[in-house]
Amino acid sequence: MTPTRAFGDPDMTPDNFSSFSKKQITADAADKQLAQLQPVPAPRSQTPMDMANVLGATAVAAIEKAGKIVFHTVGDTGGIMKPQFQFAVADAMALDTASAKANGASFWFHLGDVVYYFGQDQYYFEQFYDPYRNYNAPIFAIPGNHDGVLFSGEAATSLAAFLANFCSAQPSNNPDSQGVVRTTMDQPGVYFTLNAPFVKFIGLYSNTGEGGTQGVIANATIGNAQLDFLAQQLAAAKAERAAGHGRALIIATHHPPFTGSPFHVPSPDMLAMIDQACTTAGIWPDLHLSGHSHLYERYTRTIGGKQIPYVVAGMGGFYNLPGLKATKPAAPTTPASGTDASGNPLTINVYTDTEFGYLRLTATATSLTAEFITVDPATGKTGTGDAFTVNLTAGTVSSSTSAKTSAPSKATAKRKTTAKKTVKTPTKKAKTKPARKKK
Repeated sequence: MTPTRAFGDPDMTPDNFSSFSKKQITADAADKQLAQLQPVPAPRSQTPMDMANVLGATAVAAIEKAGKIVFHTVGDTGGIMKPQFQFAVADAMALDTASAKANGASFWFHLGDVVYYFGQDQYYFEQFYDPYRNYNAPIFAIPGNHDGVLFSGEAATSLAAFLANFCSAQPSNNPDSQGVVRTTMDQPGVYFTLNAPFVKFIGLYSNTGEGGTQGVIANATIGNAQLDFLAQQLAAAKAERAAGHGRALIIATHHPPFTGSPFHVPSPDMLAMIDQACTTAGIWPDLHLSGHSHLYERYTRTIGGKQIPYVVAGMGGFYNLPGLKATKPAAPTTPASGTDASGNPLTINVYTDTEFGYLRLTATATSLTAEFITVDPATGKTGTGDAFTVNLTAGTVSSSTSAKTSAPSKATAKRKTTAKKTVKTPTKKAKTKPARKKK
């Protein structure tokens, strides 16, 4: 019997990662990855995933009637070494889901690096199912390099655990969840299209390049199937718009086309392939999302008069943000304008490498608005690190950043202290049911 699709437990529970072993928290940090590209698994289908089959027709009809959809995006969430950062962001996101409050987020599109360091199934409970046990909405994902990379002597195949948890043939209860209510996601593959009211995602897998290596979506080693898929999906998006059924178009890759990170390089070759596909199809994204660099950046690129935001959102919980390191690198001057490798105008609008958080986006028939929600791990307070709006009709981007903070989330205020914490957290005991323990 097929399990009923399930997301999170809406009853907030306190975080408790003190029962995690040292090995679980360090997650094979001492092992060395294989510096080679890995095969890209063929999808079960290239048919877009429809949000109505995930949320249900009634919920989608309500979203369409409201005239907007709210959703989250962020990547690089695996909570190794210092899990409290991931748990703090997870708590804030959980309170912002559709069941938690009016106008809450209906889903999360994860930008990769779900599990560090080698994406093994044994770490999915500590780094995915447990932190997001209260996130009561669907979670879609593209893999990051750490989800697909292998280490010398590893028996598993690349992306095996990611496929089992995000690309199962049907929603099911994976043993990795250790009894958490969330069922697996049934994406058609590691690269796929998601159609939702007012927004279309085309998610691509940019393989296993780390640090100084670019992301790769196609070449002689891994083949061109993914590039062919991109061309097909862009052509379909163009046809939808021509028929009057357009929606905001978002392309997502784990590796960023642009980044000022001192520890990760941009991926201009990958971008050139995407650009060529967009040129051929005659349609450009309204927004490009990526992670990989552990920080937040927003660039505005202008192509043929159309302004396109390129956002790097890799601040979802991985502990080692550049600005928090012992030797802090100098941040780029912002805003700063120039041109990209193709001569297109390019401006870096925002750069911050010290703040954790996530993006909250709202799509309507005419606009796409995004807000970088910052989360203070010590207090649970949320604030606004950046805000901008894409006018889908005019093809322009306007900034509307205004710094503000909120009170701690209920979940953060209830957080239990642990022996492994390194930041100050409240010690008041929760009155909710105890956290699920690792079996």
